[in-house]
Amino acid sequence: MPSVLPPIAHLVSVILTCFATAALALNAFGPVAPVWYGNAILLVALLLHPPKTWPAFLLPFWAASTLAYSLWGNTPSPGLLALADALEATVAATLVLLTGGLRLPIFQGLQVVRLGAACLLTPAFTAAFAASVLQAQRNVSFASTWSSWYSASVLGMVVMGPFLLAWADPDNRRRAFQGLTPIRTLFLLGAAALMVYFVADDEALIFLSFPLVFALTWSFGLLGATVGVIAASAAILWVTTEGHGAIVRMMTDTTLDERLEALQIYLAAILLSSLPLNVLQARLTTLAENLRRAGEARTEFLAAMSHEIRTPMTGVLGMVDLLAAEHLTTPQQGYVDAMRSSGRHLLSIINDILDFSRIESGKLELEDVDFSLPEVIERLRSLTHPLAVERGLMLLFDNPDEGAQVLRGDPLRIRQVLLNLVSNAIKFTEQGSVTVTVMQRPREDGEGLWVRFAVHDTGVGIETEKLRQLFTPFTQADRSISRQYGGSGLGLAICKRLVEAMGGSISATSTPGVGSVFRFEIPLHRGDPAQLAEGQRRQQVAVSPQRILVAEDVQINREILRTALGKQGHALVFAHDGAEALALVQQQAFDLVLMDVQMPVMDGVEATRRIRKLPGPVASIPIVGLTANVMAREREGYLGAGMSSCLAKPIDWDELHATIAGYANRPPPPAIAPAPEPSTEPPAVLVDDGVLASLRNMAGDELPGLLRGGMQGYDASVRRMTAADATGEQLQREAHKLRGSSGTLGLAALSQLAERIEDAAGKGQLTRDLVAQLGDTLLATRQELERRGLLPE
Repeated sequence: MPSVLPPIAHLVSVILTCFATAALALNAFGPVAPVWYGNAILLVALLLHPPKTWPAFLLPFWAASTLAYSLWGNTPSPGLLALADALEATVAATLVLLTGGLRLPIFQGLQVVRLGAACLLTPAFTAAFAASVLQAQRNVSFASTWSSWYSASVLGMVVMGPFLLAWADPDNRRRAFQGLTPIRTLFLLGAAALMVYFVADDEALIFLSFPLVFALTWSFGLLGATVGVIAASAAILWVTTEGHGAIVRMMTDTTLDERLEALQIYLAAILLSSLPLNVLQARLTTLAENLRRAGEARTEFLAAMSHEIRTPMTGVLGMVDLLAAEHLTTPQQGYVDAMRSSGRHLLSIINDILDFSRIESGKLELEDVDFSLPEVIERLRSLTHPLAVERGLMLLFDNPDEGAQVLRGDPLRIRQVLLNLVSNAIKFTEQGSVTVTVMQRPREDGEGLWVRFAVHDTGVGIETEKLRQLFTPFTQADRSISRQYGGSGLGLAICKRLVEAMGGSISATSTPGVGSVFRFEIPLHRGDPAQLAEGQRRQQVAVSPQRILVAEDVQINREILRTALGKQGHALVFAHDGAEALALVQQQAFDLVLMDVQMPVMDGVEATRRIRKLPGPVASIPIVGLTANVMAREREGYLGAGMSSCLAKPIDWDELHATIAGYANRPPPPAIAPAPEPSTEPPAVLVDDGVLASLRNMAGDELPGLLRGGMQGYDASVRRMTAADATGEQLQREAHKLRGSSGTLGLAALSQLAERIEDAAGKGQLTRDLVAQLGDTLLATRQELERRGLLPE
């Protein structure tokens, strides 16, 4: 019956292997062979299969062993000796089963001890049975036969049993050949050759085989241990049977059987010491992987929760801003101010958690650019001076003129750390001053500078024993601080990680009631003032006018690009989809193509592929992708399709101008570095003042017209999305258009909600509530723009 039969491949391989090992041993040594592995192979097969399948192994095994004894054993009763072998493996497997069974991996708990006990005990009885048979038939010594049979069986099972059980573990087999490159394979074979040299002849060098096999096991796992032991076994068995080698030289007055017993003890010692090392290595690898996954899960959870909490906070703060614009009584205005303050405080905590989770996940990327140190300090002053004035504090900056004023590093991260430290100092200082000092000293290697920043305050101070905890995540000097001053307890932890990522260190000293000093020191290189000035000049000087094809299906996006790029002197031609863009590049000459990714008829990716296949110079025209979906894996696909680079929506105008300047009057490179992945953080307000200010600088008096045209288009989009017959595909398409164009106009809440609708529609989820919320957000955005005078009648 199938239920009592093992897999045929298992059965055949076990029986043939047992027969081969028995034939080799009997042919070399006769019926009482000092080296006997067939019983160990059968024992492992029985342990790995349920007892109801054992008869399927035992009967063929007995027949194969009987045949081997008949052909090479020179004994009149081969069936009885084969029966002894079958009984030996069966009884040993039964003892293991009765004492708790066997679970892989073998080196777990007391399994090896129980297996070893069964291997030591069982052969005592089967050896007596075999010795009685051979004494009756051949008149040989019972004691001598029993001793030889017993030692051969025990050593065979001790050597071969754990070895085969280690390979039976699927995890061991999976890891065995991972990372086996040609170079590592050559190294493995070279180590095996060295092992042969150690054990072949010199009785002193044989002891070096232990550290060598340990090194192989640690470097290659089970495969390394196996190769090392096989190499040692083959070499030492050959030279020992030939009457020379390390074992013979160490055991001069002994028989061959005694030498072979010593050889097997040596092999057992190597195996039983190297295999547990492999298990330890595997467990350490698994533990490290589990810890890595746990860390990633924690970081992803923090990021996801921060993202999800920020989503409703966007609506809350937006509604508070709208409510504040109404005609409220004095008490009502106080309530609204309290709500706004609490909401912004909560949002700052969420921002800290999200920032910290990104750093912890290893996604922090540092810039290495030339920057002006005085400019960094001046921007810090402009951000923090209003806070100091509000609290009646003096804010002082001491940045000596001597020393390098142009440095190379990450100015954004330096300013982030300084801003956090100065903001904390202002927050915890009731009266007096906050002073920022900058000092420089040469680095020991002579290739750069150590730049030290220090923030001194005359605030409440911190007790000495609590200073050590300041830079620990979610920790503040006193629990009452979060109640009195607010904060997440993450700001200083973020500063510490940023400073350390830049190769520096951060510390603090404080005296309660007197004040505190926070210092951080980072290594920076001297920058090139000429190169910095040239870069600033390139940003300020308009690039030579370019003829640009814009493939964009959303009208408001086309109007924004027309206004922004037209003021730079560029000539724009518009295509409404990828098919039209493909036709236009074959009809007219362009310096650059701005290609939206998602368009009807033919998307930007397919259009790019077809342009790259065109004959002549047009196939190498620079194509810059524009998309709101610039994730890492998607960027790879866009670049793989032939796009020269890819920019994220909402458009970063400085980045777009720099990209155009990079391609102007130059042969296009095959590909440039992809744009940074767009932030997934939801916006905090209805209107992003930074984006709007940048757009105002470019569009000037035309900005209200752009906003009015955009809002009219959004009204139409919302009507189409709320139509009773709107399909999921239509919702996704309309939301994608609205998302990109509203983000470009700085309408942050509208863009974020459109993104959620697009994502939900793409997954087939219900979007009714989101679309209704979109209408409310559109109304709130319109009112906010009217309040600011940006949407005249």
